[in-house]
Amino acid sequence: MQQFLHRNLMLLAILMIAGLANAQAPTPFWSENFTNGMPSGWTTTDGSNQGVLWTWCADPLLGDNDPGCSQPWDDALNGQQPFNSATANTGFMVLDSDDPGGLPTAHISQLTAAPFSCIGKNEVYVTFQTHIGVYEFDADANAILRVSTNGTTWTDYPVFDGLTTTVRWSENPEIPIVDISATAANANTVYLQWQWTGNWEYMWSVDDIEVYGENPTPRNDMAISAFFYPASSFATPESQIASDVFQFEVNLNNNGINPQTNIVVTAYVKEDGGATLHTQSITVPELAAGVVDSAFTFPDLYTPDLPSGVYLIGYTLTSDSLDQRPLDNQRESPFVVTNNVFAKENGPEQGYRPSAGGDWAVANLYTMGEGEFDKYKATSAEFAFTTNEDDLPIANVEAALYLFKVNNDVAPDFSDFDITSILSTSTEWLGVASYEAPDDIQGYALQTVDLSDLNTGLPGVVLEPETRYLLAVEYAGDNASVFHAFNDDVYYYFPSTFIFNTDWNPFGFGGDVNAVLRLNISLISTTDETVLPENTINVFPNPVRETVQLGVEFAVPTDATITIADISGRVIHVEDRQGLTKETIQYRLPQLSSGTYLARIATAEGTLTKKFVVQK
Repeated sequence: MQQFLHRNLMLLAILMIAGLANAQAPTPFWSENFTNGMPSGWTTTDGSNQGVLWTWCADPLLGDNDPGCSQPWDDALNGQQPFNSATANTGFMVLDSDDPGGLPTAHISQLTAAPFSCIGKNEVYVTFQTHIGVYEFDADANAILRVSTNGTTWTDYPVFDGLTTTVRWSENPEIPIVDISATAANANTVYLQWQWTGNWEYMWSVDDIEVYGENPTPRNDMAISAFFYPASSFATPESQIASDVFQFEVNLNNNGINPQTNIVVTAYVKEDGGATLHTQSITVPELAAGVVDSAFTFPDLYTPDLPSGVYLIGYTLTSDSLDQRPLDNQRESPFVVTNNVFAKENGPEQGYRPSAGGDWAVANLYTMGEGEFDKYKATSAEFAFTTNEDDLPIANVEAALYLFKVNNDVAPDFSDFDITSILSTSTEWLGVASYEAPDDIQGYALQTVDLSDLNTGLPGVVLEPETRYLLAVEYAGDNASVFHAFNDDVYYYFPSTFIFNTDWNPFGFGGDVNAVLRLNISLISTTDETVLPENTINVFPNPVRETVQLGVEFAVPTDATITIADISGRVIHVEDRQGLTKETIQYRLPQLSSGTYLARIATAEGTLTKKFVVQK
């Protein structure tokens, strides 16, 4: 799982911790970091006799500009970065499986180290830094470390447990620790070999190899392995965020050899670069060595009644023991409060389509808040995609968009959802739009389409409070080859992005694969059907520069929703106030450009909307 990770430690603290950690860590008795090219005595061969060989790359930033390197696959489809081993910029070994193209048979490419002695070593462990991408052949079975004591008979050791063509990419870098004691302990001559069986895969990079005479696993190494993202969407309109109550949960690993005690985990919400808005902590008395993904739930809920802006959800941990690898003891991920946009992501990073082929659709789940006294409508959708030009020129893409209301009796986890048809009996079809790509479209450029009411044909679709909606885009016929845009920066532990191929899958391509498919909302009306008395709200000064003041007057204490919007009904700020009588409410709005805006107050008895002008 990928999340945003912020490591805000002072340099001095880092140096002190690193020094103490290194003092406790074992020392390798053999190592190689490829600073001067492929070392003497090393060999590279292809058992398929097709000449697909390992090569030395001087720097990962060279990419295909250097014949010894491979491209980093940092394109939008794959979202990778150049190899990030500790010494990658001084050289590493790489096998470029993509460069030869499709081969008649799979290559069997081998990188073999010069032999070394393990005499006197009762235990032998190998660790190295690596990065791999696969397409046709699973890495867990086909990218292996082989060990021999005679150069002829080999023992295979897996490197990438669980890494299949569905997962596709390893971490960058991934740092496996492989126990080869059964083969290498006390052997006079030991050979290491990295063997990759594949055909038109991506690449496999290897660097910073170390061999130890004892287990190099740290004694004390706690980690936040995963955390529950409590926001239901990456971006939520300000008018809806207060109903998105947060429940915090975190998964912990004890990756070290020692049990850990008195582990304090803190969850927080803060402004990006600003004040902490909420914090709470739990204490885990003990966590045994080797525990992985142990889940802990925090007791308190948090109501994010926040103005528009960027915020951070984060977790930190400490324990009685000094952690030897502290950089995974803090995790953060942002969420955004917007004026009028629901979104599951922060922009396109990859493109996906179902491997089975055929017509397909993708949908995002959005939930309207409880609402007070104003009503909203869905006005438009935004989405992004790309194509392989050989399959379908991107300017020829056509798509249909739908807005479905999820029936109230469908379970929160969608376990009883009718998955059998795109027009599920668990939904009501409310909105529609058709799309044809413009001639000048670029891949992954955000496209905007207005939604219309299915029954009336009028612009916009009325949204109900406390109701779930699925915004979907369908690619049919030739358009089934389209790669829709996705982003994997946030992991949702609940149904969020749905995929339809032959039936609906409420968990899509995985909890961290979120569709770029956004929903824009606005006030249903900026006119007043049941008008409150004229003196209920007064706006001054008018025109304004940065601060608007609203004089509010009710004869008895009254609950109300106050909204600032532009002239089209796009919400800029919204606030629920309880027990209003007579008072002045002030809003600073420095971000507004010159123009005409609306100040609106809504109660159970009616609404009153007044215009004001911003002059800069």
